[in-house]
Amino acid sequence: MAAIFLFWFSIAAIASAYFGYPAFLFLASFFLNKPYVKKDIEPSVSLIIPAHNEEKVIADKLNNALSLEYPKDKLEIVMILDGCTDKTKEIAQRFGDSRIRIIEQTPRKGKMAALNLAVSRANGEVIVFTDANSMYEKDAVKKLVGNFADEKIGCVCGELKYRNESLVGEGEDLYWKYEKFIKTKESQLRSLLVVNGSIYAIRKELFEPVGETLADDFAVPMVIFKKGYGLVYEPEAITLEKTAGSTKEGINQKARIIAQGLKASFAIGAVILSSGPLRLLQFLFHKFVRWFVPLFLVIIFVTNILLADMAFYRVAFIAQLLFYSFALIGYLLEEKNIKIKIFKVPFYFCVVNLASAIGVLRFLTGGIKGTWEKAETTRG
Repeated sequence: MAAIFLFWFSIAAIASAYFGYPAFLFLASFFLNKPYVKKDIEPSVSLIIPAHNEEKVIADKLNNALSLEYPKDKLEIVMILDGCTDKTKEIAQRFGDSRIRIIEQTPRKGKMAALNLAVSRANGEVIVFTDANSMYEKDAVKKLVGNFADEKIGCVCGELKYRNESLVGEGEDLYWKYEKFIKTKESQLRSLLVVNGSIYAIRKELFEPVGETLADDFAVPMVIFKKGYGLVYEPEAITLEKTAGSTKEGINQKARIIAQGLKASFAIGAVILSSGPLRLLQFLFHKFVRWFVPLFLVIIFVTNILLADMAFYRVAFIAQLLFYSFALIGYLLEEKNIKIKIFKVPFYFCVVNLASAIGVLRFLTGGIKGTWEKAETTRG
């Protein structure tokens, strides 16, 4: 019966993405572990900060950057201003520190265009990408660059930690713990799939300009991997951010990232297909299937209704209703700023998949922008 097949196929697809892929990585990292060298090295570094109207956070960010424990003569801070219309530039100029370089991009073209321009003018052997609302621990850059002691490592991703301020935040923190496990195992294969856009480093010589509407934290590492260099994770290089201030803000942010990720996937599809079976499997189950989980959830719900005349499927349908009820309660509690942990997983799961659905629709309808919104508050 078609309904039964679709029901179980959809469950299998979701299970493979959330449970099967981590299990595969656990086994693969055990048998195919690729150790790499880490040493205390100090290459010249360009810390790139893209900014659009960041007057509320830029002073904190620059103070944070200037306080990093790294040789002053080997660190430059490149601020790339993307069509700023507020006081971001004036605030940065007040610092009067020779390590700070200000580059302006006008008119506004978006984050990726800003990064392409900034890298082309950067002087460092190593490029470190960060965000204006991302506050590094003092040794973060030193921890990142230590991985480049191995000449076959081309990209290093740091650790993003969140300060929780909402039920969404608690759910997002749980999600990042899950992602940390994934990153650790991928790193043992030197095959990290994506990086945290607020803290990652590359060898400058490996950078290639990326399409202006694509996500840098997906497209840039993919191209570097294709060149034969390893992509690894450094959990001791830490940056702090505050989670999305509201459910709507979090959904919009994730939807934008997913839409850009989908566009990048098709734009560099040839790179993905030619990067080997491991890379293709990683992309399919870590990203592609996850993006379409909302479709599988709808199929499960609809087919479950059609099969409700059988006892097992009636129980399954009740379980679904209970799960979504918990998610709804989580949403109502979040609106009242009440935190009860039992509701955070269903709520955040639904938030993530609503964002996925919106992101897919934006991709299909061409509603993708290369621009990004400013941070509303300091995230350190």
